[in-house]
Amino acid sequence: MTLRTKFNPEAHELDAKFRLTKYTALHGGACKVPSDVLNRLLEELGGIDQFQDDQFLGGMIIPKMGIGLDSCVIPLRFGGLSLIQTTDFFYPLVDDPYMMGKIACCNVLSDLYAMGVTECDNMLMLLGISSKFSEKARDVVVPLMMRGFKDCAEEAGTTVNGGQTVLNPWCLIGGVATAVCQLNEFIMPNNAVPGDVLVLTKPLGTQVSCNAHQWLEQKSDKWNRIKLIVTEEEVEKAYQDSMFIMARLNKTAAQLMHTHNSHGATDVTGFGILGHAQNLVKQQKNAVNFIIHNLPCIAKMAAIAKCCGNTFGLLQGTSAETSGGLLICLPREQAAKYCAEIKKVEGHQAWIIGIVEGGNQTAKIIDKPRVIEVETLDDGTVQSVPPTTTSRRPNHPKAVVQEPQKVVLQQIPQAVQEQPDLPVVSQQLPTIIQQIEQTPASMHQQTICNITPVTLQTSQQVQQVIVEDPQQYQHMQQQAQYQNHH
Repeated sequence: MTLRTKFNPEAHELDAKFRLTKYTALHGGACKVPSDVLNRLLEELGGIDQFQDDQFLGGMIIPKMGIGLDSCVIPLRFGGLSLIQTTDFFYPLVDDPYMMGKIACCNVLSDLYAMGVTECDNMLMLLGISSKFSEKARDVVVPLMMRGFKDCAEEAGTTVNGGQTVLNPWCLIGGVATAVCQLNEFIMPNNAVPGDVLVLTKPLGTQVSCNAHQWLEQKSDKWNRIKLIVTEEEVEKAYQDSMFIMARLNKTAAQLMHTHNSHGATDVTGFGILGHAQNLVKQQKNAVNFIIHNLPCIAKMAAIAKCCGNTFGLLQGTSAETSGGLLICLPREQAAKYCAEIKKVEGHQAWIIGIVEGGNQTAKIIDKPRVIEVETLDDGTVQSVPPTTTSRRPNHPKAVVQEPQKVVLQQIPQAVQEQPDLPVVSQQLPTIIQQIEQTPASMHQQTICNITPVTLQTSQQVQQVIVEDPQQYQHMQQQAQYQNHH
């Protein structure tokens, strides 16, 4: 991958110590008002109950969505059309003004993409010019931010046709995104059912990487603490990776939501993966819970987060993200296909991170989630880091097997939250099935495996994979482990 040259203030006749992130005390998605406080404030506008009664217009029943999630959905007076609209802005979290503009635009568009909207009809730009900028800094930095925002909009197939620019103590940038859609062009985010699978399209850890980079530059006490577990080169790479991840559009992810029958989605930003999962699960028509088992994280960020105690909450799901991925509810049979297709189309990996179960509209992360290390490769694609050690595998409950001579893989049932100490290996099955689907046609005549229900001695229902060709199955397992299963 050809990395963007690091922003050099002196090349623009600015002071060598100029840093865009110094012109704010809050950075990126971390500027969000806490969710519980926001909910109380929104009561003045009628609260966050957003799935109001469907409207009957032009002989059609059209869904309406108000305050609280990613975008509003407003039926228009013209038959069969709806206005999908969102706005977002935040303060700089990277020092490259051009990349900051791209990230801000990408972040706004993700709210539309979370609704399955793939075409934006118009954008507005919101810009706050820091009153602390010198005239020279203003004349260099602001045009670069605007150019980055404009370039990202054009990459998404839309244009910027207005906005608002003001003076502000802190620099800020964001915008408004608007689409006019027919009913089949957007996906209401409230149709998750028990048995669905949760998929995430970008890794976590952007806040950690940006803070670590800032500590490195300042040579602060916090850097002295984390340098024992991470090198300067690893922090610089994580920061570079984060910039490109945050500036990458979720457009392909939105397009494939239609192909694979998504039941709803949200984008992961300032409330963290758990906060946004909680917001999404509360809006479901069915009584469900979201259980998250896996946390894909930018390489080394989980280690830094652990070293810093509760500073970030990355492994607890509360670390703020900026321009994060889509968290998507997909039918179980579609999840592995979705991940395979998004990788085929744009080269980037997506991950199966959890399941949807019957419940009472809550979301949680299991006590010991599996951390998946992720990095950007030389070709620019975002992939899981191949494991260097054998993963820990707790003892399985003994199964009643009629043919013990065959190789058996157990899939933990959907009600896994009832026994959180059980090993979570269900995410391996879609990957293995995917490997089977991708085997050469010459192998299709031989039976590699059969999937049948069995009962544990604990009387729990599981699935049993009986492998007819152990050698082929072992080869597939090795491939799947190398790819660090979705």
